[in-house]
Amino acid sequence: MKNFYKRAWSEVDLDVLKGNIARLRELSGGKDIIAIVKANAYGHGDVQCAKALNSCGVRHFAVSNLWEAQQLSQNGIEGDILIFGYCDIPLAIENAARYIFTIGDLSYAEELSKAAQENGVKIPVHIKIDTGMSRVGITSEEELDRVLSLGGLDCRAAYTHFAVSDSLLESDVEFTKKQQTKLIEMCGKRGLATHSQNSGGIIYHGEFEGDFVRAGIIMYGQKPDERFPVPDGIKPIFRLMSVVSQIKTIRAGETVSYGRTFTAARDTTLALIPCGYADGFNRRLSNNWSVLINGKPAPICGRICMDQTLVDITDLPDVKLGDAVVVYSNETEGGSSVTEAAKRVGTINYELLCAIGTRVPRIFIENGKAIEMHRYI
Repeated sequence: MKNFYKRAWSEVDLDVLKGNIARLRELSGGKDIIAIVKANAYGHGDVQCAKALNSCGVRHFAVSNLWEAQQLSQNGIEGDILIFGYCDIPLAIENAARYIFTIGDLSYAEELSKAAQENGVKIPVHIKIDTGMSRVGITSEEELDRVLSLGGLDCRAAYTHFAVSDSLLESDVEFTKKQQTKLIEMCGKRGLATHSQNSGGIIYHGEFEGDFVRAGIIMYGQKPDERFPVPDGIKPIFRLMSVVSQIKTIRAGETVSYGRTFTAARDTTLALIPCGYADGFNRRLSNNWSVLINGKPAPICGRICMDQTLVDITDLPDVKLGDAVVVYSNETEGGSSVTEAAKRVGTINYELLCAIGTRVPRIFIENGKAIEMHRYI
């Protein structure tokens, strides 16, 4: 791959992604995998990740909305694409031959059925059942029977979403089992295919029934919950990178960045890295994070700015202009992982991954080499 503008970029290892899928197949007992690639594949790059998944036999995908579905199909992704979220009925009719839509409300089902019959089309759907999330979904067997009786709908499966399947606390485990029991009791007697196992369900509830599993954050090698381990063989596929663009020295007592929140206790050598919160480097890590330069930690000095961050390299005398900087590493554990960063700022790894900015190019790696760069702007 030709040289690229080295400012801030992310690296996505597609070989590790494929390895994670192989491990998830083992954990899933042969069930078909629905790969969740919504939100730009959790910030990793939806089309490129989906192509890699196609290459290792994945033929089922799920996204949040119609635009995300079109992004996949227009780029040659093969297989079914399930849309989790609401879709305007005229657009659902227009795209009836392309995607699978979610029925999560009886009134929506009735309107969609009417429109489908008026237009002479059959809409493929999965029925969402609310078993305790109290979000999207029908709740009763009467509603389920009504949906199944409607014309114009091709009801292919039903599914639910677990609220706490990523937790091993006893009360949460019991709650998840109750959710699963309700799904199976409602769907089993009606001969509906089902899926319920999200990332937590796959790795902590492998005994659950179902025809598919939905691999989300775990597919990208990240923990569904930072408190609990992931299975051996699951590895992160992502790291956020930058570069040293300037080196300067300040004297003891001088302050750094907006708000003057850092005061040098000694003469301090600073490195400027052109990566800031507009790139997805969370501002709440200001004065509370270390990047890695040549494998060694360099603490942040002062506030993370929109486009730039300053770090202390006083104890790293070999650092020079152009050296690569690891902002978030591809570790599950350790002080530089996305999970650790999320923990420090009081959020979850999902949010940090999805917040990687559109001006950050994604560099995709296979066989240890960069094979493609994708830019959004």
